[in-house]
Amino acid sequence: MKEVLKEHEYARYTIERYTGCEAQDFQSHILLTNFNKYVECFSNKTGATIHDANFHTVHVPEMNCTLINFGIGSPQAALVMHCIAFLDNIKSVVMLGMCGGIDDVLKIGDFVIPAACIRAEGSSRHYLPPEFPAIPTFAINKFCFKTVRDMGLSPRSGLFYTTDRRMWEFDNDFVDYLRKHRIMGIDMELATIYAIAYAYEVPTGSIMLVSDMPLQRRGIKSRDSQEDVFSRYMDLHIDMAIRTVEAFNRKWDEVERTLNSEW
Repeated sequence: MKEVLKEHEYARYTIERYTGCEAQDFQSHILLTNFNKYVECFSNKTGATIHDANFHTVHVPEMNCTLINFGIGSPQAALVMHCIAFLDNIKSVVMLGMCGGIDDVLKIGDFVIPAACIRAEGSSRHYLPPEFPAIPTFAINKFCFKTVRDMGLSPRSGLFYTTDRRMWEFDNDFVDYLRKHRIMGIDMELATIYAIAYAYEVPTGSIMLVSDMPLQRRGIKSRDSQEDVFSRYMDLHIDMAIRTVEAFNRKWDEVERTLNSEW
């Protein structure tokens, strides 16, 4: 008779199955993304091998860093975060995502460090009660802010709306809601990532790239505009991630001290 799997065993087996990698291959600092182009760019910059599976993965032991492309949407984000939470050596998670800009102060190519997310997706309810906010870890976001500023840019910060709905741009009532409540950006994963990170005490932040301005005339993302965003901003986005991880490696004692006061 087979022994019943415990949660931590199941989580590790699952991430091994989805990535084609052993649990011990995963490094302490995890970068998450939605795009294979980001995986390829990261691999080219680091010289590390791409592990081609359901979740494309790159491990860079000399950086103590792993990048994972988990796909798109709240359920996929929940799956990867739940598994990451049970890795033995996990220290940080940083999401490198793209978002739709809602606030007119934004423009395509801006980088945003979200302060909190409205949980309008379907997965986070399985981890936190509805009254809990979805917020990043300040100790991680502080370093994300510093990296963007050190690269000569001015990061924005504000409230995000995470949805599991596509084609919402044509719902006038919903658009009015976004404007009325001063939503800065919209995405499909962040609230899930933040909520599970909070539930399992995984230090987590994000650096989001504004890829489109869907409420502006001709602002909805197209195939051509998406490719333009990749060509103009992806390299910079990946450099930000690498610099952030390098800062974690140099100053993790400082991060831990902030974590101790935060948690």
